Amino acid sequence: MKFHPHSQAVLILTAGIPSVSFVGFPIFDLLYGEEGMKIGVLMSQAGSFLVCSTVGIVTASYYANAQTKKWTFLLDVLRFPTFIAFCIALIINLSGLSLPDIVTGLLKKLAAPFSMLALISIGMQIDFRDKNIHWRALGWGLGYKLILAPLLITLLFVIILKQRGIIAEMCVLGAALGPMNTIAIIASNYRLNPALAAQMVGVGIPLSLVTVSILAWILEWIGYF
Repeated sequence: MKFHPHSQAVLILTAGIPSVSFVGFPIFDLLYGEEGMKIGVLMSQAGSFLVCSTVGIVTASYYANAQTKKWTFLLDVLRFPTFIAFCIALIINLSGLSLPDIVTGLLKKLAAPFSMLALISIGMQIDFRDKNIHWRALGWGLGYKLILAPLLITLLFVIILKQRGIIAEMCVLGAALGPMNTIAIIASNYRLNPALAAQMVGVGIPLSLVTVSILAWILEWIGYF
């Protein structure tokens, strides 16, 4: 199935990176408590967020500037604000430095509204008039993200590797989470079909709550949980 290169980029980005923090954290906290949240933070910061800040930026930059020299892709990553913040946080963590409580509290307050503002920004770009909905691309993207990807990960962990335990379970559920809102904003900033990016998140996130619930029920029914 062929799509415009910009639509291909949006599907690669949004269908490939899950919203671990916004969608996953409440689910992991509900199912696994504090231990699940610790693993969830690792999945988010060292997993989806790191991929978003590196491979995601390179992919978006490549499709938006197909004729640009290769080294500019690396420059885009190094200039990406959240990647810079991630590197600073990593350095602070590895060096063993402890930030004052007032600084930590301030950073938490600054970060708190991000997900909500991101969803508001995405939601304002969604136009549900039939002629403006990318039905075919949306169907392929969400079909992969919410159905095929979880099935493949389930096949890998449950059938092939025969893995059990909280990490395996969270990986399976994590594969069914809706698209990451941050990567949709990045796709929009690079003008890679902003409408499709917004629709993937706007439809995918609420729909993923249903698919994750169904997946969890199926895994519990077969005795995996």
